[in-house]
Amino acid sequence: MRQKAAAPTREQHDQSARRPFTFVLDETLVRRARTEVCESDVIRSIEAALAAAIDYQLWVREVASGDRDVLS
Repeated sequence: MRQKAAAPTREQHDQSARRPFTFVLDETLVRRARTEVCESDVIRSIEAALAAAIDYQLWVREVASGDRDVLS
């Protein structure tokens, strides 16, 4: 008979949540953004988009593993 695996510890969960992500920015879009807004605004926008993407990926993993409800 197969035994059920023990739930991961908080430390193991934190380590798995810190996987690296790769984001590729379209050069044309970045160049266009730089001409339309100032440099610091472009950087803040990119940082905000990356943070949102990382949060989304974490949410997807937590929902898939049953650690979080879809609506939370």
